[in-house]
Amino acid sequence: MKTAILILFALMCLAQWIVPAKMIYDSEHVISNGAIFKFKTQPIDPSDPFRGKYVTLNFESNFIKLMDTAAWRPGQEIFVTFTADSAGFAVAENIFSTPPDTESFLRTKVDYINDYQAEHKLWFTLPFNRFYLEESKASQAEQLYWQTQRDSTQVAYGLVSIGKGPAVLTDVILNNKPIVEIINGLNSDPN
Repeated sequence: MKTAILILFALMCLAQWIVPAKMIYDSEHVISNGAIFKFKTQPIDPSDPFRGKYVTLNFESNFIKLMDTAAWRPGQEIFVTFTADSAGFAVAENIFSTPPDTESFLRTKVDYINDYQAEHKLWFTLPFNRFYLEESKASQAEQLYWQTQRDSTQVAYGLVSIGKGPAVLTDVILNNKPIVEIINGLNSDPN
């Protein structure tokens, strides 16, 4: 009996290491092998920009224009491919009901369908709307992000690596500089 309990305990301990290791491996695999896209952000409700130790981002490229939306329904699993517009930002290119035979696509779900206007749009979930950072930098990141969002001459975007289904938000860029680099520069400046 004691042997069975020890074996179960050992398996439980092993699982506690394997599960996080697999999650880390999967994310690192997407980062190193996925296609990199720049997703332009847009302002969100300023009363709740942070929840704990991450920045909540809202992206502009969470919809696709369609000729007909009859084949799609809210909550349906979909696969979206992206391309870059003339400014280099990600734009939804195509939508599939099964995984496409491409190098990178996002596995997600349909949020909302607008087929009441001449231009039909299908909105989908972008599962990478949180950028985690050290708690000590959260307040400064919030201020920098909101200053950028309020000024239409400044640009904020997220760098996202998309693999065959999963996606990982790797950085938030404000005016062509990583947000963490900006915060580190502010903290090292004696003024």
